[in-house]
Amino acid sequence: MGTNWTEKQKQAIYEKDTNLLVAAAAGSGKTAVLVERIINKITVDNIDIDKLLIVTFTNASATEMRERILEALYKKIEDEPDNKNLQRQILLLNKANISTIHAFCLDVIKNNFYQTDIAPNFRLANTPEVELLKMEVIEEIFEELYEEKNKEFINLVNIYGGYRDDENLKEIVLKIYKFIQSTPFPDEWLEENVEKFNLKNIDDFSKTSCGKVLIENLKEEVSSSINKLKNISKKLKFENDLEKFYFCIIDDIQKLEEILVLNTWDDIYNAVSSLKFKTWPSSKNIISEQKDIAKEVRDTIKKNINKYKEKIFIYNSKQARADIYEMYGILNTLKNLIYKFMQKYREAKREKNIIDFNDIEHYALNILVKKDEKGKYIATDVAKKYQKKFEEIAIDEYQDSNLVQEYILTTVSRGNNIFMVGDVKQ
Repeated sequence: MGTNWTEKQKQAIYEKDTNLLVAAAAGSGKTAVLVERIINKITVDNIDIDKLLIVTFTNASATEMRERILEALYKKIEDEPDNKNLQRQILLLNKANISTIHAFCLDVIKNNFYQTDIAPNFRLANTPEVELLKMEVIEEIFEELYEEKNKEFINLVNIYGGYRDDENLKEIVLKIYKFIQSTPFPDEWLEENVEKFNLKNIDDFSKTSCGKVLIENLKEEVSSSINKLKNISKKLKFENDLEKFYFCIIDDIQKLEEILVLNTWDDIYNAVSSLKFKTWPSSKNIISEQKDIAKEVRDTIKKNINKYKEKIFIYNSKQARADIYEMYGILNTLKNLIYKFMQKYREAKREKNIIDFNDIEHYALNILVKKDEKGKYIATDVAKKYQKKFEEIAIDEYQDSNLVQEYILTTVSRGNNIFMVGDVKQ
């Protein structure tokens, strides 16, 4: 007896020529849908199992996926014992591309190691070995910079803990290094994000990425507040004894609407810093549930708006730009320190002929992409071979992927043949 699939599950199983993400709660049958889609590709679309790239994020999941596909194939053979195609898929399953993302990346590296700077007999280092080597490298770098009496470095140490305690700075370097390894191009990501603090030639702080986000957040808060106040005013308007509360709310709305139409940082800063809400009218002799609700909502709005006034819009454009630009010098020094660590750590691994898990992804990505004459990343000939080979890329537990892994899988896809399943994040 077949499974009674829901309409959405059927859509996920049979949809073609498009990237598709199936997100649902754990235990809702996403993997079963994925397996059924694979079987459908084999039996209906006549695609061999070894023409699919099926990616998981643990070895156990990869093994389980292979077993579930095998079981599903055997069930089909029970119904169609003379089906030669199904029998052939059983044989092809042994060489099917069902693996973890790291196993796939290792396969890319081993088949194209001549395009890397590592020896073909490289070894994957274990976690304790990697962490120990990182500490040895960063200790060596710090000792060298202390001996050089590097002024920028000494200043950085003092900022993040003091000469006698540089552990905080070491931890920051290692944490940032770890984070940027989850981005496709770590060096470029670091450079780009540090340069966001280079505001030397920017007059209006609202033109910076930081300023744009802060203004956008403020305007969302103001717009939401206005809508809430308008709803309150409608309920106060037609009760004569609540007229003074109505006009107080109307005054609030007018003041907030004035902020909403401003665009430059200084205009918004001046408006927010000078914003004063009227005192809520005396109401000792007025008993009204609606009045009490209005005051409660208004007090919450005032509290939220005043947070922007007291904590964010506290500097004019010139002051904000100066403070951020001062941070630029500090972050630039930190960036150079991280670059130095990346280089030394890379050299230390090369000497030992080892790579770590992050290297697996980045070496594979460097084999699969290159820059064109305009500086844009494009697929290499190796990536194009994978694009021709894989009719579809299926990703299980998609929520566990990072940006590098996404970039890799997108690069070996045809642009419209990725099927993903993952848990809904709570």
